[in-house]
Amino acid sequence: MDMDGETEQQPTPPLPTEIAVLAWASLAGQVVVLADRGVNQVNGVSLLGSMALGALLVGYVAAGVIRARPVRVALAWIVLVVSLVAECVGLGYLDGLREAIVALASLATTVVALVALYRFGRTPWYAWQRTRPPSRLGASIRGLVAIGVVVGVLGGVVGVPEDSDNGIDMTVRVAER
Repeated sequence: MDMDGETEQQPTPPLPTEIAVLAWASLAGQVVVLADRGVNQVNGVSLLGSMALGALLVGYVAAGVIRARPVRVALAWIVLVVSLVAECVGLGYLDGLREAIVALASLATTVVALVALYRFGRTPWYAWQRTRPPSRLGASIRGLVAIGVVVGVLGGVVGVPEDSDNGIDMTVRVAER
């Protein structure tokens, strides 16, 4: 409190570098997968829908992670840890140099993202965001959320693996009267 009895406004902490590293590592990971698998060869409407859904979902989660929202941070942790485990297991099933390069590049981007997320959780920005300040305070997160949106779009563009059976066959039957 100051001399007049009013609460002093603490300066807002700067947006930490760790969150930018997380964003760029996520983008790099998607680029690696896209370079390996190529563009999904489904019809245009499905591709646009997948891109839009990916953009909305990843953009929403990215904004929540940057704003230190617990559920979205937990979701990011879960996705990254599951990715790490799957990539480590996948190292045992490589069939050539190209697959090894892609697997190691994916693993590297995941490790960088995990370390960045861990370090981000220990920053003054993160602690400040846990107090739920008004969104108008602090540095703009638009650029980082935009990277998240691009990651989501790329996730919708990425094709299925060549050795895949191209998804799951499902038939929906409605009971007849």
